[in-house]
Amino acid sequence: MANRGERYIILIFLIFLFVLSACTSTKFDLYEGKSLNIAVIGEPPQVREKEVNFNKILFDDLNKVDLEDYDAVFVMRENLYQASESHYADIYSNSPIPFFFISTTSHIPFTNKDIEYGESWGWSPGNSYAVGVHKSNEEDTLKSWGFGLYNDKKTNEHIEEVYSIIFMTIEELDS
Repeated sequence: MANRGERYIILIFLIFLFVLSACTSTKFDLYEGKSLNIAVIGEPPQVREKEVNFNKILFDDLNKVDLEDYDAVFVMRENLYQASESHYADIYSNSPIPFFFISTTSHIPFTNKDIEYGESWGWSPGNSYAVGVHKSNEEDTLKSWGFGLYNDKKTNEHIEEVYSIIFMTIEELDS
């Protein structure tokens, strides 16, 4: 049986291990797939991946640019109100490539002509941080995704992780 001093040292050691394990950061996977070419309406996001190229476009370009030159389109937070205008809904719903809406909880105000985007659709903890839509040619349905932030905390690291997951999703669609 251990004496009182040995028990004290063991207890201190266990507390130290617990504190040390609580302080380690979470390691998120980095996208390391094929090179992606993504159109962005708004300011391109800061990401860790070097395999991703962003090209800024305008809403007017959606009808003029061949979207198949891109792997996806990102619509950034500052453009969500305009993105929800009803005349864009068919573009998102019938596009040959996926659209991702950043800092919103649902694709509904973008794919449903009768619903407008408002503050209630903006990101809040417990909801998706980004959503994506893509028309499935095999099933002739609109597929959607929601991407949440780790532990519902809006940090640069967690946002970068969401982008990495989105990039992986884009690559899976091309497979």
